[in-house]
Amino acid sequence: MIPLDVFGSESLAADLLQQVRWRDGVECPRCRSDRTAKNGSYRHFQRYLCKDCDRTFNDKTGTIFAHSKIALRKWLFSIYAFLRFKTSIRQLQTETDVTYETIHRHVERCGEALDAPHLDLVGPVEIDKVYVTAGKKARDRDSRSRSVASPRVDADRTRATSHRCSFS
Repeated sequence: MIPLDVFGSESLAADLLQQVRWRDGVECPRCRSDRTAKNGSYRHFQRYLCKDCDRTFNDKTGTIFAHSKIALRKWLFSIYAFLRFKTSIRQLQTETDVTYETIHRHVERCGEALDAPHLDLVGPVEIDKVYVTAGKKARDRDSRSRSVASPRVDADRTRATSHRCSFS
């Protein structure tokens, strides 16, 4: 596995995001204006002020990395390893020390961001093969579970024990 140090530090990851995101120039994610000014920094990310809508934003605003408490370098490493080497989510969990649920949720967000636009189908649609699994099939449906012992009641034994018990 690739060491996590490939992305160096958080500031290097922030610089990479800044270069990729603003390669055509900085624009406001809210109003799409290019009239922006630098407005300080927050942690490793440059803050900007839009001169048209007076909103502030940073490099992560409007991306899948926005509002994430996980370090950006861990996310970039996870995306790189997942797409390039087809690394499993469990392996990423051990490499980055991030929970399985968090990585799974973020992988889904990346998939939605990379996904092509959905097609609105109109008119008749033809499908070649369909595999439908609806409930249990044949033997599993008709038979009892083998793992659970069915309680059998022996009628003779219950009668015999009930006669033996007497209260004096």
